[in-house]
Amino acid sequence: MMRALVAVALATAVGGCGAIGFDVSQDVPEQTVQGSPLGGLLPSFLPQPFPITINVQQETAKRSTGPASSANLKQVEFKITPHASPSGNFDFVDEIHIFVAPSSGSGSSLPMVEIANLKPVPKGQTTLDLSIVSGIDLLPYINAGASISASASGHQPTQTVTYDGTVVVTVHI
Repeated sequence: MMRALVAVALATAVGGCGAIGFDVSQDVPEQTVQGSPLGGLLPSFLPQPFPITINVQQETAKRSTGPASSANLKQVEFKITPHASPSGNFDFVDEIHIFVAPSSGSGSSLPMVEIANLKPVPKGQTTLDLSIVSGIDLLPYINAGASISASASGHQPTQTVTYDGTVVVTVHI
C-alpha cells in the first residue's frame, strides 16, 4: 500500500514538472522558388511568414490533460513536392535559419528568436530535417499569436522548385 502511494505521489510530482507531453504538428504551406537559367541570389526561402495555428488549449482539452506548462519545437522538415516524384532538390540553398516572433498586431514584447537551422544544407537532398535550437519555450509565442519566418543563403535554382513541410511541437503538461 505504501509503495502504491509513493508511486502515485511520484507520478503526480513528475507530471507537474512537464514530464508528460504530446506532439502536435502543423503543415507548412507549399512554397515556390522561381527558377532562372541565369542563377542569381536566392530571393527568399519562406517568402511570407506563416502563423502558428496550434491551439494549445484545444489540444490539451482534446486529450483531457491539464494546462500546458511549456511547448518546445521537436521537428522542422521541408520536402520537395510532389512527394512521390520530387522535381528537383534543395541544392540551391546553402543554409537556412528559422525564426519565431509574435505576430505584428499582438502587442507582445517577446523578441524574435531563432528556433531551427541547417548549415550547411547537404547536397542532393529532397527532404531537409533542420537542427532544433534547444531551450526555447514556444508557449508564450503561441499564446501571443506567433509567426514563423526564415532567412536563407544560396542561389536561385535553374528550374522552379516547390516544397512544403511540417513543424512538430511537443506540448508539456
